[in-house]
Order: sequence, then C-alpha cells, then structure tokens
Amino acid sequence: MTKLARRKRLLVLETPYAIRGRALVVHVEGYGLKLREKGCREHVEITWAQVYNRAAEIAAERARQERRRRRKRPNSTSQG
Repeated sequence: MTKLARRKRLLVLETPYAIRGRALVVHVEGYGLKLREKGCREHVEITWAQVYNRAAEIAAERARQERRRRRKRPNSTSQG
C-alpha cells in the first residue's frame, strides 16, 4: 500500500514498489513528478505532459489491439 511520507507543503508518497531493494518515492509537484529511490538523492523528473502523452499512446495501442482481435475473430452471426 502506498504510504504518505510527508505533506506540509509537498506531497511525497512512498510506494510498495522496489528498485534494487529500495522503495520508490514519488514527489508530486505542480509541473510533474519526481521519482527516486528511498535513501538516494538522484531523481528522474516527468512532466504532466509526458504522463498524458504516454497514457494516450497506451490507450491508442490498446484500441489497435482490440480492433485486430475483432477482425481475426470470425463473425458467427453472419454465417447461417
């Protein structure tokens, strides 16, 4: 379960996911997210635009896969 680590002016979440045995800490900022391992100073920044664009890519790929799946499946109602 995700644990709220700090919340005074910053929203910092500690996730149950581990990277090299350390928990993943997420800092929620106005411009995006900062991801880092617990106990490390190095971080990766992701903007909200990047999050939105990646979500759109995932949704488009799922829609393509669904269309392909429907095309491959024979239509049982048209055969009589």
